[in-house]
Amino acid sequence: MTKLLKGLGAAGLAAAALLGATTTEAADLKAAIPFRFTVNERTLPPGTYDVTIEQGVLAVRNMQGGAFVLCNRAESTEHSRPRLVFLRVGEDYVLREAWTGRSGRVVPGARREPARHGGVAARAERVEVPLS
Repeated sequence: MTKLLKGLGAAGLAAAALLGATTTEAADLKAAIPFRFTVNERTLPPGTYDVTIEQGVLAVRNMQGGAFVLCNRAESTEHSRPRLVFLRVGEDYVLREAWTGRSGRVVPGARREPARHGGVAARAERVEVPLS
């Protein structure tokens, strides 16, 4: 019986640690995006969006719709303000990164976007939109 109680106690601690990790990673923020942009091959109009990052999923949505994408975790020692980072080539904006502080998410494949525009990576510009 003692072994069973110890096992249950260890399982409870593990579950609490997992819940704590999920809670610290979750982020619910807002962004006023002044341009049309693409997330996961879905184009969204300018507007105010709710941005949610939870368990590797980045969701960008408003009352009219939205999009989501699975992302890779990233860390930075340089920036600490919450923001979205877009890659702009011509009039096209593609969501590339979402940062909640020093930790963030990088959208897979976003670095390849300039190839869709004739491979002119030198013309690509980073555009940041603050999150609140």
